[in-house]
Amino acid sequence: MKKSKNKIDDLLFNITKLYPKYIDLNLLRLEKLLKKLGNPQNKLPPVIHIAGTNGKGSTLIFIKNIMEEYGLKVHCYTSPHLIRFNERIVLSNKQIHDDHLFNTLNEVIKINNNEEITFFELTTAVALLNFARKKADFCLIETGLGGRLDATNTIKKKILNIITSIGLDHEEFLSPYLKNIVIEKCGILSKDIPVIISSQNTDYKSHLLRKKIKDINCKILKLKPIPKNSYFGLVGNHQKINAKTAVTAVKYVLKDITNDVIQKGLKKATWPGRIQKLTFKNDMIAKSNEILIDGAHNIEGAKIINSYLNKLNSGKWNFIFGMMNNKNPKKFIEIIEEHIENIIFIPIQNQKNSYQPEELKIIFKEKKFNSTIKKDLKSALDSISSNKPLFITGSLYLMGEALKLFSVKKINF
Repeated sequence: MKKSKNKIDDLLFNITKLYPKYIDLNLLRLEKLLKKLGNPQNKLPPVIHIAGTNGKGSTLIFIKNIMEEYGLKVHCYTSPHLIRFNERIVLSNKQIHDDHLFNTLNEVIKINNNEEITFFELTTAVALLNFARKKADFCLIETGLGGRLDATNTIKKKILNIITSIGLDHEEFLSPYLKNIVIEKCGILSKDIPVIISSQNTDYKSHLLRKKIKDINCKILKLKPIPKNSYFGLVGNHQKINAKTAVTAVKYVLKDITNDVIQKGLKKATWPGRIQKLTFKNDMIAKSNEILIDGAHNIEGAKIINSYLNKLNSGKWNFIFGMMNNKNPKKFIEIIEEHIENIIFIPIQNQKNSYQPEELKIIFKEKKFNSTIKKDLKSALDSISSNKPLFITGSLYLMGEALKLFSVKKINF
C-alpha cells in the first residue's frame, strides 16, 4: 500500500513526542540500537565522513555530483531537510521512496522497543540500515552536530574524513571556545584514515586544526587545484573552498578521474536554500525586483552573505529574518547591517524554540535600519511595498518555509 507524505509526517511527529529526550551527545543509546539491528554501520559502502561548521553540505553535494558524473552510485546522509524528510537520505543517487522510508522507520521504532533515544539518533539508524541494505559505490555522511559524539560517529570503517570550515555554532552543546570546537569536530578522525582540511578563514583556525590532527597522527592530504575554467552550480566565492575540498576528495578515491568529469559535476551541483535566487512568478514576489534566500544561522554564514552582497553592490536591501533562540542574532545582523534598509522580524513556523519577533525588535531597537514585526512569512511578504531586492535569512528551517510558500513541493539535488 502506498504511504502518503502525511503518514510519514505523522510518524516523524510521533517520534518527537515518544522520544522527546534533550540532546546530550551520547553514543551509547544509538550503539545499543544498532547492535539490535545487526550493526549496519559496519556494512556500508566505502564511507567519506564530513564534519565542520559551514560548508559540509556544499562539499558533499560537489562530491556527489562529480561521482555521479563519473558513473557511480552514491548514498548520502545530510541534515536538516528543507521540505521533505526524504531529502536527508539519498539511496544510490535517489531520495528514499516514501514506502521504503515509512517501512524502515516502523521497523527501527519496533526494534528500539520504547528505549530512550533522540530523534536524530533514531533517524540516523534508519539511514544506516538503508545504506547497508542497498548496494552503492560510496557513502557520503555529513555529521549533524559536532563530530566526536555525533550519531554518525558510530561509523568507524571509513576511507576518508573531511573537516570543512570551522567556527562557533551550537555552543550550548559543544563549547563557546574555538579550541574545544576543533576537538569536537576532529573527534571523527583516527590515525589510520587520511583527512582533508578545507582552507580556513584565519591562520589561527588552521593552526588549531593542524595541531589537533598532529596529536591524532593521521595523514593530511594536500589540497588539489580546481580544474581551470570550472563553473560552479553553487553561488558565492566561498564555494571555491568547498569545491577545492571536493576535488581533492574525488582525486584521492578515484585515481583516474578526468578534469572533464570534475568540471561537469561541479557545474551540476545544486544545494537549495544556500544563496538561492527565487524566480517564481506570482503575486507575492511581484513587489521585489530580486529575491535571495540563504539558511545562514551563524557568524561564518553571515560573513558569507556580507561578502556576496558586497560583490553584488546592489545598494540597500529589504530583509526578512527569523532565527532559533540558541543562536546569536545580534552578532549575525551586525555583520550584514550595512546592507539593510528595512527588516521584518518573524517567528519560524512550527519551531517553539525560535525567537519571537517582539524579542528581536527589542534587541535591535537602537539600530538605524527600519524594523517591523509580522506573525509569519506570508504576512511579511504581503507587507513589502518597496521594489528593492529582498533577502530572507536566519535559519534553514525558514528556508524550508520560503520554498514551500513559493510552491516548491520537492527538492532534488
